[in-house]
Amino acid sequence: FLVDSPSMTIADIDLAVVMTKAPAALDNVASYPHVHRWLITIQDCMQHEYGIELSAKKPVPPISSATKNAAAQGPQLFFYGNETNIEIPKASAPAPKAQQGKEGAKGKKDQTQQEQPSKKDAKAGKQPKQKQQQQQQQSAAPTAFDVSALDIRVGQITKVWHHPESEKLFCEEIDVGEDQPRQIASGLRHFYQTADLENRRVVVLCNLKKRNLVGFPSHGMVLCASNADHTSVECMEPPADAKIGERVTFEGFEGDPEPENKIAKKKIFEAVAPDLKTNAQGICVWKSATSKTSSGP
Repeated sequence: FLVDSPSMTIADIDLAVVMTKAPAALDNVASYPHVHRWLITIQDCMQHEYGIELSAKKPVPPISSATKNAAAQGPQLFFYGNETNIEIPKASAPAPKAQQGKEGAKGKKDQTQQEQPSKKDAKAGKQPKQKQQQQQQQSAAPTAFDVSALDIRVGQITKVWHHPESEKLFCEEIDVGEDQPRQIASGLRHFYQTADLENRRVVVLCNLKKRNLVGFPSHGMVLCASNADHTSVECMEPPADAKIGERVTFEGFEGDPEPENKIAKKKIFEAVAPDLKTNAQGICVWKSATSKTSSGP
């Protein structure tokens, strides 16, 4: 959804209504899969929760089978806890071409003069400003993180109940091998009954900062897989013999997980999550690396 919320908001409704009133937007929406899925979701929510048609004159076109099967490795993983909107960084703009002729020569001369330190700076041992700026840019360059930064563990739901203020959320206590079970909220009520989740073994992302979901303090996320239009959602299941609290690792990426505050500050989850998928066998993979425990994948 448009805001960091487990349910539809007025912002989603307003934008969806505006889009359905623009014929060109509906005609081209299939070219933008994420927007298309979001618009389908809002349309379904409006019908299911309020009995209202989003657009009576021209409904949102359905998602084609080609779009649903576009991912080569299988459906992307979705996190039905404190759901995060993933921002894909935009490509950097190309550098402007140098001016030709005298102005270009003059600019090059000025640049050379700027790169050379003044006599005063040279005596003081100072670096030229441009070199200082280059070093600052290099130090500020983002570090590339991989899936080993995530603390994904085998867990077991020991208690589950309906969130008193949300029709979509379950409140759960999950044993992840710590002294006390984690409290986690998961938006799975449209897909599971309470009895389905009691004592269920699940896979949990643990190194996330605790945050409130509709007033419930949630500390982690349950890992699930979904089809393209979110009509089918299933919890990821660890191997039957995997120990509770055991960390799930990925082949070739066995580094230590990052602390919770760094995961949030550096937006590591947002950078890593788009490459978490399931393969044809239903096994969780990151890019081409298969997940594994001591009992197998």
